[in-house]
Amino acid sequence: MALSTDDQLEFVVRDDGAALARLFTLPLPARLDALAAMRGISSFDTAGMDLLRQIHERGDGFRVEIDDPRYQAAVERLVKADAWGQIKRDLARAWDYQNSALPGIRHPDRIEVTLTLGYPDDSVFLERTLGYYGMGSDPGTIFMVVWPTDYNETRIGACAVHELAHNIRTPNVEGPFNLAEWVVHEGLAEVFTFEVCGPDSTGGWYKDVTGKAFDETWDKVIRAFGTGSTFRDWSPYVLGDEVARRLGVEPVGIPHMGGYAVGRRIIERYLAATGLEAAQAIVRPVHELLEGAGVTPPTPA
Repeated sequence: MALSTDDQLEFVVRDDGAALARLFTLPLPARLDALAAMRGISSFDTAGMDLLRQIHERGDGFRVEIDDPRYQAAVERLVKADAWGQIKRDLARAWDYQNSALPGIRHPDRIEVTLTLGYPDDSVFLERTLGYYGMGSDPGTIFMVVWPTDYNETRIGACAVHELAHNIRTPNVEGPFNLAEWVVHEGLAEVFTFEVCGPDSTGGWYKDVTGKAFDETWDKVIRAFGTGSTFRDWSPYVLGDEVARRLGVEPVGIPHMGGYAVGRRIIERYLAATGLEAAQAIVRPVHELLEGAGVTPPTPA
């Protein structure tokens, strides 16, 4: 992955609507190989094929081994919602905004974006995560999974913008990744999305983390800063108890996506104190963000 500091960033959005529609007309045994071909994965690429199976046999992707008439209808709905067009337009708008706010930052010179159809029979994915999310912590790639709903079909582009914020922050901060960094990553990505796409563009994942629930979540997450050493250790504090159980990790009493709500509050406090925007703060080190927000992590024992 090449990094640049100029104002050019190429987005390669794989418009897979027609290809997905064709895939669901194939015999079941042919679908995994067809999906691999869509993703540019060779059948001899063991790691790539294993990951594809993980996503589409046990993860949040549609099931390649199931013939489900809902799949074709869902793809048609994504096409009608112009999901891939949303992604292209919102990413371009986000980059123009970021580049005007803070020109000269390090960034990938090319980001490949993949959107796949989700799995509708997983209640945590569909009801708690609202049928959509993305992954963009690896600069140069954004992966998204969506089962279209009335709520998310107009927010698919905004989800890509959230992931773009991760692609931008990662090459611009130094130091080890830890729980505090993950929490501010999510907070920055959320507020950045609000700045680009508007206040109703995101936030549904943690909308119920308010009042006493938020206060308790805030205390638990902040106290956990400086602990753990792996994503498994940190995931309960960011993603919440339901996801922790799925990962085989002991829950810690955090509501779904509670760490996002904490991260957003940290960033909002920092921006209020400094007068900056998220597009400017996106390169600031985690200790500065915490200090500016008035957050004092506990001293390690």
